[in-house]
Amino acid sequence: MSAKDALTPDIVTVRRKAFEALGTIKPASESRLAEYGHPTQRTMAGRDLPAYYLVYFLLVELLDFENLGRFEKVAWCIPVELQEHVFLIEHRKMGLGVFASDASSHENLAREVVEGINRATKVAQPFFDWKAAQAVAQSKVNVLNRSRLLFERFEYLSRTYRARAQDNLAHNRWSSQKTYNGM
Repeated sequence: MSAKDALTPDIVTVRRKAFEALGTIKPASESRLAEYGHPTQRTMAGRDLPAYYLVYFLLVELLDFENLGRFEKVAWCIPVELQEHVFLIEHRKMGLGVFASDASSHENLAREVVEGINRATKVAQPFFDWKAAQAVAQSKVNVLNRSRLLFERFEYLSRTYRARAQDNLAHNRWSSQKTYNGM
């Protein structure tokens, strides 16, 4: 069963509305990508995309756009087409972006792609909420702590707890010895 088959009726409605919000942006086929060439120039418009995970969930998991997979320094790559021009939405080592074969002459079209994705992301919020609820219900949520300050606080509290536990243990041993010896 595909992810699309498991969607609730409400999410199917969200999916339809998200497609509408994209406007004329559509998935680009691999043949179209081969015909047009592999866009490699980062556009300025790509700076205004929402968070990378929202873009991925929107395009790949909700709207079934194709993810071309991983490449060197690229986590994922999604080809899209607008007005006969192919763009790549890529999450690269240097961040998320919209890539074109000629960024300077296609900047306005790239801006339209970004605006469409931003509109669709807002419409797709119920899908993101549903997806998060599914992950929580299936215990598929992990939290990585990359905050040095928070980790240091955890270590301090952990050391304090262990020290007090040792003190309590020593005190209980001493107390039980006094009682046992009749003191």
